[in-house]
Amino acid sequence: RHNKNKKSIENMRSLHILSSTNNPDEEQEEADKKSLSDQIFWAKQQAFAAQLAAKEDAGVKQENRDKFAARRLALTSDTFYFSVLIASALWLVSPNPFVTISYLFGAMAGTAYSYGLGKYVETIGGSIDDTDMEGAGVGQARFAFLILLIAVVGKFRSQGLVEIPSIMGFFTYQLASLSQGLREIDD
Repeated sequence: RHNKNKKSIENMRSLHILSSTNNPDEEQEEADKKSLSDQIFWAKQQAFAAQLAAKEDAGVKQENRDKFAARRLALTSDTFYFSVLIASALWLVSPNPFVTISYLFGAMAGTAYSYGLGKYVETIGGSIDDTDMEGAGVGQARFAFLILLIAVVGKFRSQGLVEIPSIMGFFTYQLASLSQGLREIDD
């Protein structure tokens, strides 16, 4: 009986050896299937991670856009504030009212320029497919405000507009820019 069991065990081993040596293609096929399923799994994981990152990036991008829009508005309003403040001082100090009028005209052009500059900076880093880039054309035409200022002051110089206060009014936006740079921002 012991011999019989031993023979049956040897037969099973030989069958197993024969089956494993006879089917190397099947083993290779199984390994290929496992490798392919692993590749599919990791590709799905990478796609899922990329999708999560894209959602997070979109949220951060919108948050940063909102912060920049607030700063752009602050720059424009600060430019207007400094313009009114300096024009009021000029009205009190200057005997010639055209100095104040020239300054205000230049300050209006400077305020428009600062708005256009903010719009231009907002478009940096965007793509043509972004739908949130409304008003980007104003940023591209920001130099038109300076050219218009020079043309109008040149045209109405004989009526009393003065060049230097107009140009100083235009560059009032630099004071607002400086005040924005010195301001502490807690983001």
